[in-house]
Amino acid sequence: MTRLIEHLVEPHRLLLYWQARESKKRSRFLVGELVKREDKVVMVYDLDSPELAEAKRLGFRGYPAFPMRQAEHSHQVLEAFTRRLPPRSRRDFGRYLELRALPVNTSISDFALLGYSGAKLPNDGFELVHPFDNPPEVFEVLIEIAGFRHESQLEVTDLQTGGRVQFVPEPENSFDASAIRLESDGRKLGYVPRGHLDMLHRMLEDGATLEGEVFRINGTSERPLVYVLTHILKGGFPVHELRMQA
Repeated sequence: MTRLIEHLVEPHRLLLYWQARESKKRSRFLVGELVKREDKVVMVYDLDSPELAEAKRLGFRGYPAFPMRQAEHSHQVLEAFTRRLPPRSRRDFGRYLELRALPVNTSISDFALLGYSGAKLPNDGFELVHPFDNPPEVFEVLIEIAGFRHESQLEVTDLQTGGRVQFVPEPENSFDASAIRLESDGRKLGYVPRGHLDMLHRMLEDGATLEGEVFRINGTSERPLVYVLTHILKGGFPVHELRMQA
């Protein structure tokens, strides 16, 4: 296991993505937001969004318990989504944190844990994404490589935890001009998932340095899953140089 997340950022909102499993590309769509408002969390649909309209065309019917008959829901929203997390009283909860690059003894709110973990379940296609709207100078995020099974030029057995991963924008990509390719020693691994693209492009435009390392490899031989711990330094200096200076 490589290093863990060291700089926790408490989110003010979380993005709710839904994966259209029936589409050829298993596309992910931004279908809503969870927003902190004073002492409660509100679930918000942008009912006029073309993206939401496309998701509906592909089968999206709203998040269970929060129908799209109304744009906002405020009743027990946080409680509904924290059911996607294991109870903190579970004996293996520390292991759950470690697998998501979070220290066992970290002090993290339920709202932040939803964003850092993604709160994915096996069969419903939903995922929560931390947008890092106002991040500090240095922070980290764990990213699952999208498309590894079909796109990678390396076998999963070629990878080792701690191995360096590079981020390469692909503006010429015919499917998505905002795509960012993930590479290891010049060989393609896959792509950054759509939910993290806006944040990473925002960081790159601000001159930030992105450094990735293979954090975890699991899944099955038919569907391997590879996770990259991404270190982001807004000052532009490589993360390893910052450690040396410290």
